[in-house]
Amino acid sequence: MKAKVFVNGSFLTHLHEGRRKEAMAVLGGRILYTGDRKGAMDAFPAGVTPEVIDLGGKTAVPGFIDSHLHLLSFGLGLRNIFLGNVRSIEELKQAVKRRAESAESGEWILGRGWDQDVFREKRYPTRKDLDEAAPGRPVYLTRACGHISVASSRALEIAGITAGTPDPPGGTIDRDPYGDPTGVLRESAQSLVQAKIPKPGPLDLEEALKKAARYVLSKGITSVHSNDGQASLQVMIELYKKLRDSGIPLRTYWDLPWDFMKDLVSTPLRTKDGDDYFRIGAVKLFADGSLGGRTAALEEPYSDDPSTRGILVLDESELRERVYLAHALGMQVAIHAIGDRAVRVALEAIDAAQTRLPRKDPRHRLIHTQILSPHLITEMKRCGVVADVQPKFISTDMRWAQQRVGTERLRSSYAWRTMLKAGIPLAGGSDCPVEPPDPLLGIYCAVTRKDMEGHPVMGFFPNERVTLEEALRMFTLGGAYAAFEEDLKGTLEPGKLCDFVVLSGDPFRISPEEIKNLDVLMTVVGGEVAYEKT
Repeated sequence: MKAKVFVNGSFLTHLHEGRRKEAMAVLGGRILYTGDRKGAMDAFPAGVTPEVIDLGGKTAVPGFIDSHLHLLSFGLGLRNIFLGNVRSIEELKQAVKRRAESAESGEWILGRGWDQDVFREKRYPTRKDLDEAAPGRPVYLTRACGHISVASSRALEIAGITAGTPDPPGGTIDRDPYGDPTGVLRESAQSLVQAKIPKPGPLDLEEALKKAARYVLSKGITSVHSNDGQASLQVMIELYKKLRDSGIPLRTYWDLPWDFMKDLVSTPLRTKDGDDYFRIGAVKLFADGSLGGRTAALEEPYSDDPSTRGILVLDESELRERVYLAHALGMQVAIHAIGDRAVRVALEAIDAAQTRLPRKDPRHRLIHTQILSPHLITEMKRCGVVADVQPKFISTDMRWAQQRVGTERLRSSYAWRTMLKAGIPLAGGSDCPVEPPDPLLGIYCAVTRKDMEGHPVMGFFPNERVTLEEALRMFTLGGAYAAFEEDLKGTLEPGKLCDFVVLSGDPFRISPEEIKNLDVLMTVVGGEVAYEKT
């Protein structure tokens, strides 16, 4: 077994500012000892001579865990047009035009990241915009949230979407005053076009996953909870095994799509099954859409569009039946729920399943939980759910959240401090590619509730800020708990996996505003250096 000693460090073993150790002994990928250098050298069995690695006095924290992202989607998206910096429809059209000029004839032009709220025109792009940029080409561009897309006329034609095409259940095809599709597709309507986009081959998937994994390791992420489903159940499992076999040691808790349940049932695999590098995670379900796209399901109408309360992607009875089936089969469920109506129906489904078939500590999860109420927070605690939150969202959403739901509803929204005080476990993620997979940005937003420019000065509804220790916990022990792995990860204690991150500065000894500027100098997984900044 490989033996190592990391010395001359400042290890935050339990995330408390005062609990620091200068050395760590590692044997066989697990922590053997934390303390002083002499104790670390003496911790090994007789005859074992460890390799010594000097950390240069830098601060080390437990490896970051991103509790909700789409790793393979991120990797595949690196090949497409990034539209996150586009500030007008004209800029979007120019980006599409440039890609069309270099793309092969008939090739789909794909992109993601646009947000109509930052466009100078303050409107959605349409098929006519895309047709002007790339005449006769199939173009499909996904909004930053992933819940709304716009397709060109050629893409709509390939998908068979016409004025006579009905809205699919849980989705909407936007139409002009004459009833013709505008190109904007919401929620499940997106699948009509997505089904026609050529699927990436096995080698494309493998390379995309490797590229994404290397990137997140460079951000200090040692474990991910990834929701992907670009291939069959068996192919997805093999992809992640190949990732480890290729020497990229990212640990994965795979949250599989509902469509995979039928195949999973025919295997002995269930939540928590696997090894330290790949485990079966939760079954991912959707209750609603996105707040930015006004498809998050609200109890009351949107403040800036009283004609809608959003979309329930699944009706209440179907969601309840799916949750019960997964629960009865021994699976954890992870339900995407942003609006207060979606959170309510998700909690009712979880409560009904547990009442019908009590299970010890199923640890079901609600992903996002943005628009809440005091009653819903009480119900979350009663149902024993984990809140899977994305603090980086606040830096984007604060531009329009108050317009969407008004001041009163915002008082109990993005309510991280209130949820913690209520005793609800919080896990921190990015929802990448919606936001960058960078936990330091998430920690900064959780502590300051400011955007990347440091606004507003006092923070956005600052009473819901959390402490630095609490924010670090969300992205370490919180993620571990959400995956039933709190005995393996999340703190740097003897017996646990040796996963840690070396930072360029001490987050406890700088101003909160400087946290986002910290660099990851080294990422260690299982005692092996998986990334080192050059």
